[in-house]
Amino acid sequence: MNGTAPILALDRVTVRHRDRALLDGVTMEAATGETVALLGPNGAGKTTLLHVAALLRRLDAGGVRLCGEPVTSRNERRLRRAVVLAPQQPLLFTTGVLANAAAGLRFAGVSRPEAERRALAWLERFGVAHLAGHGVRGLSGGETQRIALARAFALEPPLLLLDEPFAGLDAPSRDALLPLLADLLRERGATTLLVTHDLDEAVALADRLGVMVGGRLVQLGPVAEALTRPATAQAARLLGVDNLLPCRVRRVAAGAVDVTLEPAGAVVRAASVAPGIADGTPALLALRSGSIALAAVDAPPVSGQNGLHGVVRSVVATGSGPRVVVDVGQEVAVRLPWGTPCLPAPGERIGLRVPLRATHVVPAEGSVDER
Repeated sequence: MNGTAPILALDRVTVRHRDRALLDGVTMEAATGETVALLGPNGAGKTTLLHVAALLRRLDAGGVRLCGEPVTSRNERRLRRAVVLAPQQPLLFTTGVLANAAAGLRFAGVSRPEAERRALAWLERFGVAHLAGHGVRGLSGGETQRIALARAFALEPPLLLLDEPFAGLDAPSRDALLPLLADLLRERGATTLLVTHDLDEAVALADRLGVMVGGRLVQLGPVAEALTRPATAQAARLLGVDNLLPCRVRRVAAGAVDVTLEPAGAVVRAASVAPGIADGTPALLALRSGSIALAAVDAPPVSGQNGLHGVVRSVVATGSGPRVVVDVGQEVAVRLPWGTPCLPAPGERIGLRVPLRATHVVPAEGSVDER
């Protein structure tokens, strides 16, 4: 975060529905000019958090500050004008495209000519200005989403909230809109909070990445830090880690941690460890399948890399490349690029090379509260 006062600050926010906590003590900030993305499974509380930020949901505990002001019943209506929420399903009126893009400005009291001028500029930026004179019938999903986003951006709010901005789009529409939205968020230079199920979307758009599980914000930090140092096993899975190997911590020291894989007893050195893990405790070694390389069983050691040996259990073709599963006492998935020569065969003994920089240790499941 930069040094300016946060546009949005949540302090121990709790929201309940009957006997269930939709948000459970969430504390976070979003600074001027940054984009924060929140990942999480269905029911994690992501959309509820957006509604709290939009001042559309009452709190059972905690507080909200918006644009530097504590939100109260006296200023809530005024502060709500500083926020624009673009919902998951874009809703267009039955008027024309330009009228839809200008609608938010018109509701805000902007004259029709000025509203249409500003709306047309944003339709142009989103690549749909040629549709300005058209009706909304027959629009594709991608066109509809671009028009809805143009309507939100045209208001130029201090805080923009995006709920699953690519939901319902086919892959080509998503792939075309994603880099455009990333560029416009950077160009706009205001604060954006978005929620998504998709890690690639979050990484492409965000400055900081948060993970929500069971109404709690279990992790929030710079994108690179979140990806390389997940806080919990559930966070690791949501952040794309596909190998979580049971182990026991042998020694935690500055710059590295040594663990013993269970049950085989192979010793692996990891680059980092989640807070609260001590010597002798059970844990999980987090490895991304794409960071592991195959090697000959008798290959010499390589500085900065861990060496493991095992037996190939399966080789399966996937859309992102061959997936090789190797039993090293427990199964390790290895993702190889397409075109890799001489793929191993099931039953073959093989070595694995695991870079130290690609290893991280998280608490064993059940040792921390990951609701």
